[in-house]
Amino acid sequence: MAAPKDYYKTLEVDEKANAQTIKQAYRRLARKYHPDVSGKAGEDKFKEINEAYEVLSDPARRAEYDRLRRTYAERQSRRHGTGFERVAHEWSTDDLGSFGSFFEDLFTGARDSTRPSTRSMPEESVRITLEQVAQGTTVALTVNDVRECVVCHGHDPDCPRCGGLGQVAEPKRFDVVVPPGIEDGAVLKVGDHARLKIEVAPHPRFHRQKDNVVGRLMVSVPVAAVGGEVPVKPLIGDEMMVKIPRHTNHGRMLRLKGLGLPHRGTSVRGDMLLEVNLRFPEPFTPEDDALYQQLLGHHQEAGGEIRAPR
Repeated sequence: MAAPKDYYKTLEVDEKANAQTIKQAYRRLARKYHPDVSGKAGEDKFKEINEAYEVLSDPARRAEYDRLRRTYAERQSRRHGTGFERVAHEWSTDDLGSFGSFFEDLFTGARDSTRPSTRSMPEESVRITLEQVAQGTTVALTVNDVRECVVCHGHDPDCPRCGGLGQVAEPKRFDVVVPPGIEDGAVLKVGDHARLKIEVAPHPRFHRQKDNVVGRLMVSVPVAAVGGEVPVKPLIGDEMMVKIPRHTNHGRMLRLKGLGLPHRGTSVRGDMLLEVNLRFPEPFTPEDDALYQQLLGHHQEAGGEIRAPR
């Protein structure tokens, strides 16, 4: 296993240097080796300085880096004089948790690119409303990113980092964008960290039919007979007046264009479908009884045929 890069040496500071000293050293070296000053010859040095500062300026990353250096030193000490030229475990950037971008080359030649990842991707679920389907939404997701312990790799039952489990779970928070028109049961991939399954909650007024929303519209018999307008609250937006044609029968479907759900990934929207359900006005007065009795006298048709349910 090759020795780790010495970021302290790169920034020309002591291992016990405080944050202010590290910042001052970085600024001094960055000015000295900036490509605008040193030309192309200083580009590599400038990159090394920035890489070192990104690690040492972050307390958590610096602590992780220091632990890795100590682990390397301990392994070297244990194998000294044994005649072996390599240790049993090879480091991988997978072992480095969220520090992969900074520690990619920390142990040169250590990554086995042919070794498949054995980490499973957890699946979480979230329930959203039909209104959120119509407009899209953002949900907060926190997952435990389980990684191999970079200190003991499961070989030390007294490891202070993992308690001997060999794995460390680090919570990660994501703001997941749920696109408009998403389907119930759809699964969104959250990077390489998790899968998010979408569940759409039942709605009290509508049910979904592909990109359409379907509901029952209660209409009084007199309005259905002579025509009129009734107030309707769509899935999204303000209350609106819907025209009821005269002689509207029970079960007639009214279609309101473009008031349904968006087709995922497009600007096309479905419709709002309203099935007319007739009901008598309330309260039903004796005068109403007399009027309907008079109406019955004008019509011989009493119904009675049987039809299959819709």
